[in-house]
Amino acid sequence: MRLSDHFSLEELTFSQIAARSGLDNTPTPAQIANLTRLCETVLEPARVLLGLPLHIDSGFRSATLNVKVGGARSSAHMDGRAADFKVGMPLAVAFDQLRRSTSIPYDQILLECASWIHIAITPDGQLPRREAFTAAGRPGSWKYERVT
Repeated sequence: MRLSDHFSLEELTFSQIAARSGLDNTPTPAQIANLTRLCETVLEPARVLLGLPLHIDSGFRSATLNVKVGGARSSAHMDGRAADFKVGMPLAVAFDQLRRSTSIPYDQILLECASWIHIAITPDGQLPRREAFTAAGRPGSWKYERVT
């Protein structure tokens, strides 16, 4: 199922950890609607701005999967409102371009462990906070630093 021109439901729900653990990572229709909005309003524009494909490492996570990977208790991944990705350019450069963009309505963007970018949208109907952070550490003990 296509969620947008360049993103599919399969890639936004695939998880090696879920597959290896036999966990069901199937989103509900409401979560699929959020994933579609994420793809259309943030991921597609990010792909255009950066001029490169985005490699999704983590999109939707069931509550069980989120616990298994050490995700935050209130993770936007569980609602289908966040994705972690890599792109074929220095991540710090991509992070700076995305966070400075006025055309991408992200709620939060994080450069995590200098290894991937996390980007999230708000719940439907809310205004984006446009928060940017760098994060270091490991699951359960992340240290966040706000970037202005």
